[in-house]
Order: sequence, then structure tokens, then C-alpha cells
Amino acid sequence: MKGVKLQTVYSIIPEFEQYLKEKDSRPKTIEAYLADLKKFIKWYQETAGELPEAASVGPLDIAEFKRHLQNKGYKPATVNRILQSLKIFFSWAEEVGVAKDNPAGSIKMIPVVKSAPRSLESKERQALIRAVYRAGKERDIAIVTLLMHTGLRVSELCALTLDDIKLRERSGYLTVRSGKGNKYREVPLNLTARKALKNWLAVRGDDPGPLFPGKTGRAMSIRNIEYMIEKYAYNARLEDITPHVLRHTFCKALVDAGESLDRVAELAGHSDLNVTARYTRPTRRDLQKSVDKLAWE
Repeated sequence: MKGVKLQTVYSIIPEFEQYLKEKDSRPKTIEAYLADLKKFIKWYQETAGELPEAASVGPLDIAEFKRHLQNKGYKPATVNRILQSLKIFFSWAEEVGVAKDNPAGSIKMIPVVKSAPRSLESKERQALIRAVYRAGKERDIAIVTLLMHTGLRVSELCALTLDDIKLRERSGYLTVRSGKGNKYREVPLNLTARKALKNWLAVRGDDPGPLFPGKTGRAMSIRNIEYMIEKYAYNARLEDITPHVLRHTFCKALVDAGESLDRVAELAGHSDLNVTARYTRPTRRDLQKSVDKLAWE
């Protein structure tokens, strides 16, 4: 093809990986993109008898691959994730001149019946908190408590400084800055969160700077906090627990308690009520409880 370098998809994977790293994609995200891409390469090679050239792949190839995944029994959400990976890859390939256009761009995603985001049930929350308290680290107790009682994004938690906290005898709040449009909001602190913070500040001291400094004195990184949560979740025998699950837990608990969506959206920093409305959808556990009410035994 005129003006387009003919290269196989497989041969430019290292360049694509470097591009993802430069975009600060998380390692697990990069790993998922590359795994999805290799699934397509394997299918194409088995079907066509040769490696796919980035410039030669067309919409029909992507559509047939999509049908192959569906016939193999892949869940709609998984198929959509793989298609999204291909869209991102071919968009990049078009930019760097190894693809004429994006063959995945016109392929429609599969409609997915969305359920409420993963959140912790009461017993799971108790198990996690027990694991954290058992370690006895005031910093970790404060971090987990804040995530569960304020719904902060982990990036917002990492960005907190001592000046962002206002504690009074019967009230308190955090000034939270979001990377989305340099917005900020004030998030009130309940008694549990205030107590955890006071205990941490008694250990931390009143030096200015990050609320949760790491060993170098700089703010703890997102990965530091993710690893910490993973460690306590493992000790509590819980799976798939991340800081974002704790954020979901906060929002879901408020909705279940009857709080209005606009209040929950304000606390969570949602600019779109449709995002908050996800927490009104029943989870699999909610549906199980519903049908259990009809059981005869």
C-alpha cells in the first residue's frame, strides 16, 4: 500500500508496548492489551495461514474474529475488552504509519447488561478491617478507613496534604483535589474517619507535606496503596479487593441507606448522575437475597 510500511502486527508489538508505557499505562493494563493482541494474531494465523500485516487487516477480519470469540463462549464484556484493545492498537498503528486506517473502529461492541460495581458486603468489610487493625499500623488504619468512609479515589488520597485536613471536636472535612479538570470538593468526615485520622496524626506529627508520606518523604504512590490493600485483603481471605472497590463500597452503602443520588454524586465527585446511578442496580448478591425470600425451606 502506498505510503504505508508493510509490517506484521507481531513485529511491532515492542513499539506498541513502549507507546503504552510512555502513556503511563499500568503494567496490568499493558499486559492485558498485549494478551488480547496476541489472541488476534493467533486466530488470524490459524485462519489465514500467515501472520497479519497491520496495513492489510480489514473490518471483515475484525468482525470475523469477534464472531469467533462469541462462538468460543467468551462473555460479552471480555469480547468488548478485546475489541477495545484492537481499536487502541490500530489507532496507534495508523498514527505511526503502519496501518492505512483503523479496521476495528467501525466494529460495534456487544450490548452488556450492567450490574452494580463490585463492593464489599458487611462481613467482608469487617474481615478487612480486622486484618488491618491486627497489624496495628495507624497509617494503614487511617488509609483504609478514609477509603471506606469518604469514597476517595486512590489518586485523591495520595494527593492529600496536612493542610487539606480540618478536624474539629464534632465535625471535620477534607479538601479533595481531583485530576479531572483540576476540580476540588470538600468531603465531610464522620466520627470513625476523624478518630482514625487523629490517631495517625499523633504518630505522624505536624510537619507540613503529604498526609501519607512514604519512606522518602514524598507522598505514597498509588501502587504503594494498592499493594497495601492487596496484602490486607489476602490476610482477610478476600479476593479482587482494590482501593476502587472500597470507593464503590462507600457509594453503594450510601445508596442502600436511602441517600439521594445527588448527595452521593457530590460526595464521590461524580459530574454525571448516570455514573452514580450504577449503584442503584442490583448486584448478584442482591438478586440472590430476593429469590431466597421465596424459598420454602
